[in-house]
Amino acid sequence: MATAPKILYPTNKKSIFYTLIFALIFLSTCQVKEECVKFIDEEYLDVQIDSNFLVGAFEYKDRLIKKFGETPIKDLNYSAYHLQFFSSFGFGQSIKFEKKDFGYLLSVKCITKEGYLQDCNEYQAIIDEEDWNELEEMIYEFNFWTAQQFKKSSGDVLDGFTYCLEGNRPEAINCNKKTYQFIVRSSPRYDKIGALCDYIRRYEFDLAQKYETRRLN
Repeated sequence: MATAPKILYPTNKKSIFYTLIFALIFLSTCQVKEECVKFIDEEYLDVQIDSNFLVGAFEYKDRLIKKFGETPIKDLNYSAYHLQFFSSFGFGQSIKFEKKDFGYLLSVKCITKEGYLQDCNEYQAIIDEEDWNELEEMIYEFNFWTAQQFKKSSGDVLDGFTYCLEGNRPEAINCNKKTYQFIVRSSPRYDKIGALCDYIRRYEFDLAQKYETRRLN
């Protein structure tokens, strides 16, 4: 009958110490890789942006935040995504998803105008983890974190509108990846990020129906 192979154990304290250190390093590496799996392949574009345009974009975003009575998500200690839609006709919508300690929060604010966006309702609602995960799947599927931040629209559009989409993910700092992303698109009818923003607005509409009885206000 064949005998089982012998397992050799360290025979002195020094060997045991180094074995434990190696095991801890190995387990730590595996954990980091697991945490970074959705960031690992991200490669960021090196695009030169006109400084005046850059300043103008951030100022525009901040003006919208004030219009909607919102607060910035940059540097929050939790994950969040904030979409602001605003039309040249003076109406718009703010949609914010936040991953808070008590759960996942969806907040909507509206700027309506007679004849425009009359069906927009302001509310806050606690949503399920699966709904947050579905949002993040969209975010990553449309390459939000690696997309070009700013694109000037081609030509003048009389019925133009602007999307400002922000993302904050503090956990990515442990993977040496972006923790904050801000993207602006104007009248983005054929742009991938514009399509993502459209999907987020439709997604909010579906969630509003789903959680009508769970609204906080």
